[in-house]
Amino acid sequence: MSENSNTFSKPLIILIICFIALINTAQLSYMAISPVPKQFGAFYPGYFAIATIASLVSILGLWLLKKWAAWFYSAILVINQMVLVSMGLWEVSAAIIPVLMIVLLFQNMDKLS
Repeated sequence: MSENSNTFSKPLIILIICFIALINTAQLSYMAISPVPKQFGAFYPGYFAIATIASLVSILGLWLLKKWAAWFYSAILVINQMVLVSMGLWEVSAAIIPVLMIVLLFQNMDKLS
């Protein structure tokens, strides 16, 4: 019945980031199959499919508390913003959550290995 007080658990902020990242990945998945990206060229649906897979890999890395995953996910978020700009779909509101997530990831980098 005695529980070890040194039991390792994931920091709450990392759990929240993973949850938000999964929601973002669902949006990427939708973009990969929706007709909207096809209007901008054949490149975009494929890009969003690859971005979805890359996001899932980085979320798994964040779940495992890996520093490379924070860098990788941050890069994906920045690249996605650039793709939205190139499609003419970018809005300032589209950058708020990604910027917040990047800031939180780097503020908590010491919790990652």
